[in-house]
Amino acid sequence: MHLPPLYPITDAASKLPLAAQVRRLGLAGYPLVQFQGKPLDVRDQWRELRRALEEAAEHGGWPAICVNDRSDLALLAAAEGLTPWGLHLGQGDLPAREARALPGLAGIHLGASTHNPAEWEAPDSACDHAGVGPFRATAGKPGHAPPVGLEGLRAGAAALGARGVAPVAIGGLTLADARACFEAGAESLAMMGEVARAGDPGQLLWQAQVERWRVRSPIAPGRGIVLVGGSGGGKSSLAGHLARILGLPHRDSDQRVEADAGLSIARIFMDRGEPGFRALEAMAVRASGFCTLWLAEVPERGWARVGRDPARPNATTREQFMSRWARRSVAWSEAPIVLPLGRSSRELAQALTHSLVLSTDC
Repeated sequence: MHLPPLYPITDAASKLPLAAQVRRLGLAGYPLVQFQGKPLDVRDQWRELRRALEEAAEHGGWPAICVNDRSDLALLAAAEGLTPWGLHLGQGDLPAREARALPGLAGIHLGASTHNPAEWEAPDSACDHAGVGPFRATAGKPGHAPPVGLEGLRAGAAALGARGVAPVAIGGLTLADARACFEAGAESLAMMGEVARAGDPGQLLWQAQVERWRVRSPIAPGRGIVLVGGSGGGKSSLAGHLARILGLPHRDSDQRVEADAGLSIARIFMDRGEPGFRALEAMAVRASGFCTLWLAEVPERGWARVGRDPARPNATTREQFMSRWARRSVAWSEAPIVLPLGRSSRELAQALTHSLVLSTDC
């Protein structure tokens, strides 16, 4: 699976309420936040989690929320129609395969914490991602498993990756560790203190994203790219800059759909509805054979750009726009993520292609 480069964790010791922390990170551009409520009373945890999930639902499902440890709270949320994105379970918590069987949790993402070769080599089959660590000892978890360091992270990431589980580095990480952790095979870096201390958490996420691109570029020389994402996310502008830098032709998928169907986009929506259009769009993308990237803009920014634009068939009411965004993001998240984080399309394209340009120059 594809995860963002940073995986922030809320801190119950902060003066900022947990729901407000989730909201702050979402507005900064983080698409995924882990909700950790310990050591708060369970009732306080539930109140904050419900508020965070309700606010995310009102904003197109952004950010997605993974509940730490508390399968009971995830179950309560699902019963209220607020099913979280995922549930993270420690080795002493309810096994992931048993959590999967709980009412309303069949479709969520499940993660686990792993600390040694035995756990790396035999992760619960229900998990699609797992933490590897602790990378180093932390004051917040005295008496925890011994640090695995860079070599342990490399071994854990390789073992989990071979079993189709996305490895997440955990435990005392800072931005300075990003390059080495990505080189060791980590898909994402879980952070609490570093994110809480950041005056600009969006800048921290941007720097981590750039480091990951320098280690593992999501695009390949000479291969076409398909950009997916919500209306107003900046796909057309980014595509134009990427085409110029990479020397590739720039085409709008809508034009391909119109040519294949012999109808305008507006007419396709009128005659076949959005499901019919999406089916034609998916066929065009699959036929291309290109790599796909999800341009994951904050939904609120997309709505601010296109809301009530009569030229856009999806620009109706804000509620409908956000509902559609949340529904479609499930499919978008299957592709590697690109986070704009307030950068211009030109800057985003240059950062994406930096490693490719350097290798070509050499």
